[in-house]
Amino acid sequence: MRREPLRVGLIGCGNMAVGDHMPAYLELAPAVLLAAVADPTPERRELGRTEAGLPAADAHADALELIARSDIDMIDLCTPQHLRRDLAVAAAEAGKHILSEKPLATTPADAQAMVDAARANGVRLGIVHNYLFFAEVRRTLDLLAAGEVGPVEVAILDWLGCSDNPGAAAYRPGWRHDPRQAGGGVLMDMLHIVYLAEAFLGHPIERVSAWVDARSQDAPVEDLALARFETDRNVALVNVGWGRGPGGYAVSGPDGRIEVSYRDGGSGAFAPFERLEVHGLSGHFAETSLPAGDSIRSVIGDFIAAVRDGRDPIAPGEQGRHILDATLAVYASAATGRTVELPFPAGHPVHDYGVGGLRSLDLAPWSRIVRKRIFGVS
Repeated sequence: MRREPLRVGLIGCGNMAVGDHMPAYLELAPAVLLAAVADPTPERRELGRTEAGLPAADAHADALELIARSDIDMIDLCTPQHLRRDLAVAAAEAGKHILSEKPLATTPADAQAMVDAARANGVRLGIVHNYLFFAEVRRTLDLLAAGEVGPVEVAILDWLGCSDNPGAAAYRPGWRHDPRQAGGGVLMDMLHIVYLAEAFLGHPIERVSAWVDARSQDAPVEDLALARFETDRNVALVNVGWGRGPGGYAVSGPDGRIEVSYRDGGSGAFAPFERLEVHGLSGHFAETSLPAGDSIRSVIGDFIAAVRDGRDPIAPGEQGRHILDATLAVYASAATGRTVELPFPAGHPVHDYGVGGLRSLDLAPWSRIVRKRIFGVS
């Protein structure tokens, strides 16, 4: 007997929603039906409605009005992250499953509230950690699981060639440079690389140390972040920046290494995959062609299957909270000059206020965050 499709309400009709999420839902039909959209900006709301092929009655200016609909099974949150907590809690209390764009929130306190609401109401909360579905990443993880390089010791991930893409012009194209809305700069925007680092290490991040900088004085957010993420047995070095710097990654162990490069030395997602090279137990080999796929469609498909099967998605809310902690720990370490242990406890300034809590820490006067007054810290 065919199951009825999951009926989805998509909140936030920004560039990612219209350009990536909506096409994925249309391709995943009939397992899922994009039934309604919401956005407070008339231009974006109308664009979302027409792209989804919906009647005017299914396009809402008020997201809570959409959440209250009894015919909606699942909410897809594509709003800026500072708006997600209240919407996710309302959706959970209304019995809706929730898929959220990353990061889950701007503060661990808000992220934890979302996790708690979902668990308390028996609904699934997933986060769009779609880089886990990149073909080269899946291949790397399979090789690591097969023991090709032995136990992973070090992962080095360079994403210094990230594009600083503006948001939708009809909303606020520069919102990712507002720490109150974005929660950080390039690293918060690209925390994809933080969860990739942890996936390659195969163990939870426990400690973080870092250096952060901006290219101009009084910059609202950082342009560069260089971080070390430690587990109880191995380490990752993550370098992320807006600009045209080098990209690619390498993972090594006592028996070999795996290296992935992108066209012209660029960064993944901003430059096409070029080569995966292995020096390992099976010898030396390279792969330049991997199965094509759509990472957003894959993560949405996994979430739909998780709801159907009564299991957690590949990246549940708890993982989103943990990766948010690790990302904010980069800023705290860079501001204080100290290694930061995870998680941030309740009551810690960064737990409660995100980057807004940095000014309450014991700051290092030589820190680039202090000297450049990044995030308004002085």
